[in-house]
Amino acid sequence: MSCTTPYVVNIPGPRGAAGANGTNGTNGVNVFSFTTASFIVPAFGSSVVVPLATTSFLPESASGQFFVSVQGCGYLQVMDVTGLNVTLQNPLAGVLGVPNAIPTTVIATNTLVTLAGALGATGAPGVSGGAPVGASYICRTADGTLTNETALESLAAGYVKTQGSSGFGAVSTVATIPIADVTGTVPIAQGGTNLTTAPANKIPVGDGSTYLQKEIVGTLPIVVTNSAGNITLSAPSIASFNYVTFTRRVTGTPGSGAPDVGASLTKNPFSLTDFPSGSWNGIDTASGFTASTGRFTAALSGYYRIDVALMLSAYTGTASSVSFRIRKNGVTDIGPTNSQSTNSTSISGPFFIQYIDQATAGDYYEVLVTTGALNGYYVREGASFSVQRIQA
Repeated sequence: MSCTTPYVVNIPGPRGAAGANGTNGTNGVNVFSFTTASFIVPAFGSSVVVPLATTSFLPESASGQFFVSVQGCGYLQVMDVTGLNVTLQNPLAGVLGVPNAIPTTVIATNTLVTLAGALGATGAPGVSGGAPVGASYICRTADGTLTNETALESLAAGYVKTQGSSGFGAVSTVATIPIADVTGTVPIAQGGTNLTTAPANKIPVGDGSTYLQKEIVGTLPIVVTNSAGNITLSAPSIASFNYVTFTRRVTGTPGSGAPDVGASLTKNPFSLTDFPSGSWNGIDTASGFTASTGRFTAALSGYYRIDVALMLSAYTGTASSVSFRIRKNGVTDIGPTNSQSTNSTSISGPFFIQYIDQATAGDYYEVLVTTGALNGYYVREGASFSVQRIQA
């Protein structure tokens, strides 16, 4: 060794005093954020862009590899992060075990968004189970996966299920019952008739407790014919009847519209020709009445009731007579003739004639008043001439 090359040898000295504490580290980044605008939950399999207050809490990862939990919405899959805008997809139905809010739900502004874990692996398929395919089954409709089944809809006669196995059961399906297999009597309480014999041209009639087999019986003129499967009601034909009615009534007073029949005269107090200044009103006067002649003409054959009511007042106090009657076809007086006499100018009456006559179409009726030689008479207000057709 050369003595001309010096070597420095550090000899440890005593331990120095402890150093000062280090400066605290920076706070970590938050793991949540809030939406800065409202959005609508998209349809399953569709996406929506959601603006956030910050996206620094989201990890850098391939698109679609992680989820966020949105308050009030559920788990949405992160598809893209651009600045503060995050594209979130509503997973298809069945991807998540917990369903999200229904599409079109509005998520409000300032909603909490937190990071969620990645989608877990799909679990193994469940073990198939159930009864064996070849077992015997009763199905409502045919099932192609079964090899030994009875489909109710394919049965021509229907299928009945009962509850109980001791000889008594209640039908619990709506189906066609094979009636040949039903024995006994169906009681009324269960919708039956409680009858055990076949009805021959009869119908069941309830008497308050059970049904009796009865025929329908007619009373003349109704005739009832009971036959197999039919009940026929018949009655004689009833011809239609045309009812005719007419009335003409005096409204005038003596000296003003009341027909005045002078002494020794025969007049029709309802004729406009006999009394041009007469005053009348009427009911159904167009049914066959001719005002000029004061006659009613029957348009239809049949029976007619004729009613005459006269209110009479003499010209003077001289005693005299007056009579009135119903005349048919201008030549024949029919019914009773009413004759009166008076010696006063006061009102006499009312006097009545009523008669029922059989007429042929074209026959006519009128009222005639005949006075005596010593006095004339007014036919006063209220006097009337009426005709009604009462039978064909």
